[in-house]
Amino acid sequence: MFDRRLATTLIALGLSGVVAAAAALLPSPNADFSPDEIPSAVPLARTAPITDPPEPAEEPLWLYMIKEHDGRVAVFGQDLSEPVTVLEQRVRHLPEYDRIQMAEGVEVFSDEELAARIEDYTS
Repeated sequence: MFDRRLATTLIALGLSGVVAAAAALLPSPNADFSPDEIPSAVPLARTAPITDPPEPAEEPLWLYMIKEHDGRVAVFGQDLSEPVTVLEQRVRHLPEYDRIQMAEGVEVFSDEELAARIEDYTS
C-alpha cells in the first residue's frame, strides 16, 4: 500500500534535488566576474536591434470608405474629398452599431464587399 505521506516526502526530496542541482550551476552571489568570465551556464540577455518604423503606405489599402455625408450613407473613394455615391438611406434610421460605424467610417477592400455592404445598409 502506497502511503500519501511517503509520496509527499518523495516528491519533496526530488524537488530539493532539482533545486540543488540548478543552484550548483549558478555562480555564487558573492562571486566577482568580469564580462569575459561569465560562466556559460548563465545565458546573456539578447536584445533585438533597434530599427526604424516602417514607412507609411502611400495609398491606403482600402478602395472605398463608407461613412455619413449630410445625414445619408455615402461611399467615398481614397481621396475622401467628395463622395462617389450618396445612398438614399438616412444614417439616423440605421441600428446604433451601424450609426457608430458611419461616424468612424467603414473601410471596404473590394467591389464585391462594397456591393454586399450597400445591400446590407439599404435592406
